[in-house]
Parts: sequence; C-alpha cells; structure tokens
Amino acid sequence: MAKAEWLTEHVQYIKGLKSPTATQSLLVELAAIANPSAQESRQLDKLVRLEKINQKADAMKAEAARMLSARREDQRKARTRELIELGGIVSMVDFPVDRGTLTGALLWALDQFKTEDDLQHTLKKRGDAFIAERENEKKAESQASAERAAAEQTPA
Repeated sequence: MAKAEWLTEHVQYIKGLKSPTATQSLLVELAAIANPSAQESRQLDKLVRLEKINQKADAMKAEAARMLSARREDQRKARTRELIELGGIVSMVDFPVDRGTLTGALLWALDQFKTEDDLQHTLKKRGDAFIAERENEKKAESQASAERAAAEQTPA
C-alpha cells in the first residue's frame, strides 16, 4: 500500500476514534495541510513512522496474548487429562468411590512413605505390573474380537 493511501485510511481511522492521542491528533492536523513546509513534512513523516510502529506493537501484543491463551488452554487440557486418568485408575482397581475413603487411603500411604523408605518403590512396581497386565488383557480381548469379526466375514 502506498504511503499516501495508508495515510488517508489511517487519518479516517483516527477521526473515528473517540479519544485519539495527542500524536494522532497532530498527525491528522499535519495531514490536512495542503502545501506543508519542509519541517511539517518531516514531522508528518516521523508521526507516520510512529503510528506504524504502534500498529506493529499492537499486533505483537495481540499475538502474545493469543500465545499466552493457547498455553493456558494447553495446560488446562493437560491437567484435565491427568485428572481423568487418575479417576480411571480409581475405577480400574474398583476402589470405593467415596472421596473421604480415597483421601484417607492416600494420606495413609503418604504417612507410610515417611516411615518405610522402600514402600513407594514397591507400590510403584506393583501398580505398574497391574496396569501392564490390564493393558495386555485388553489387547488380547481386542485381538480376539477382531479375529471373530474377520471369521464372521469370511464366507464358508
């Protein structure tokens, strides 16, 4: 876009503002001069550069706000996923779905970790083995189901 076009459009934009800044008002004033002096032309050029810099700064601020918003959204989704997974674990082991009982069991485990150094490692191994076994059972069930479906589709 040519400088004159940009200036014309931007002057119209500034005129539409409820409260333009002092530099914006001066830009409009200098742009309205039909035959500006050399000093007025220099001042106008400086104000145009300032407005373009301000536009770029506003665009970068908006981009930064979008990035922050996306980052917060990603963190929120990660936390939600973690909570869902933890709820799935409670369901997987058929633990009583009572908040008080679950909280008490977790607090008891934390107390035990303080007194038995190896307990956390032992529990982790047991839990990892349980989860691996469940995943293997699901894979086997899924594979058997796929084989049954394939057998049903095969003509005799």
